[in-house]
This record gives sequence, C-alpha cells and structure tokens, in this order.
Amino acid sequence: MEKTNNITKEWFKDWANEYDRTLGKVKRHHALLDLVVKLSEVKENDAVLDIGCGTGLLSLKFLKTKYCFITGIDSSPEMLSIFKEKIKKLEVKNHTTCKLEDAAALNFDRNLFNIAASTVTLHHLKNKYPTVKKIYNILKPEGKFILGDVDMDTTGKITDPERLLRIMGWLNEEFTLAIKEGGIEAFNRMYDNGRKHILNDGEYCISFIQWEELCRKAKFREVIVKPLPDFEWFKVLVAVK
Repeated sequence: MEKTNNITKEWFKDWANEYDRTLGKVKRHHALLDLVVKLSEVKENDAVLDIGCGTGLLSLKFLKTKYCFITGIDSSPEMLSIFKEKIKKLEVKNHTTCKLEDAAALNFDRNLFNIAASTVTLHHLKNKYPTVKKIYNILKPEGKFILGDVDMDTTGKITDPERLLRIMGWLNEEFTLAIKEGGIEAFNRMYDNGRKHILNDGEYCISFIQWEELCRKAKFREVIVKPLPDFEWFKVLVAVK
C-alpha cells in the first residue's frame, strides 16, 4: 500500500501545475463540485473539511456560497502550494486552513466538523471503510459526509474481459469530454488516468451502491445518492450522522 501511495503522490506532483487548466476546465467537474456544495446545505460559520482539496477548487466554491471555515487537507505539497497562493490572492486566510495530510490519516478530534466533503479523491484509497468510519467520528451530530465521485466498479480480476468492457464504457465518455473541453493536454491526463483505472494502479473505484453500504456500516443514519444531471456516471452521496 505504501508503494501505491507513493506512486499516486508522484502522479499528482507531476500534475499539480496543469491541474486547473486541464480538469479545472472540464464542465462536468465543475458541475460535480457545484452539486456537492448545493447538497451540503452549508451554512454561515460551518466548519468544513475538504478531503483531498488539491488546488482548492471545491473549497473556494464553498466560500463563495457561504462564509464558512474551511480546513483543506491533501497529500500533495505541490497542489497545496497552488491553493495557498489562491488563498493569499483572494484574501480568505482567516477562513481557510491548509494541512499536508493523507486522506487515510484524518488526525482530527471527534465531533469537530459540520461537513466533510471529498471529490474524486477517496477512490484512491484501497481500503476505504476505515476512512469512512473516521469521517463519521470527526463529524458533529447531524453532520454530513458529502462524496462526489465516479460511479464505476473496478473490482474483479484485471484479466476479466467483462470488467474491462464495464470500465471502458465509462472511459469513452471521459475521454470525449476531456478533449472537447480541456484540449489535448487534458486528454493526455485522462488517458493516463484511464490506464491506472484499468490496472487498479492507485485507482480503486467502487460503485455508489458499495459506497452506500460502507456508510451504513459506519453507522450513518441517512444516506442518499444523487446523479449529476447530464453526466449520470458521476454521482454525489450525502450521509448524515
């Protein structure tokens, strides 16, 4: 697992400087972030944890909606460096904190956050349940876990042709959007990312049925799933403590 984490970190290190001009240009990605913020029902002064905050795209959408308090964590110092520059430029330092931390760690006190949100990050974790349970613990009573990610089951043997066809059905859509909205640079990244999904090399996507089961196992009392309009292979899960 340590070897896989290092491979993933190196991949994001290499991507950091072009992230906003590739994935950050894809309309589907912004639509996913917008739906996460909308379903969170964030309120003024809420404590929000952004797990895998990257360059701050989701965090800044939260701040634009309500003047809440953001704690962003990411395992990539390069991504965090870009986010910190945005924080300085936008003068939101008093409401935003960045922390270099892996999503699997979550070293926070219990009952600390109103919202814990994560987009296209937690699928990188091979063993997901311990992190879901930690998220439950660090949320306040009535707190919400909001997950935005791809609804794709990559479990099974890598050599299974049916598994490959299942994954390729999703990747065809992603490749098309990437080159249409982000250009060849975005397509190159998505193509590389697609290979990682196929080989489960630092990419361990599961279906939202499986995510819902993990949340119920962690004792979340209410779980709902909403598809992204026009891009139904992406979904948002809301789990209430």
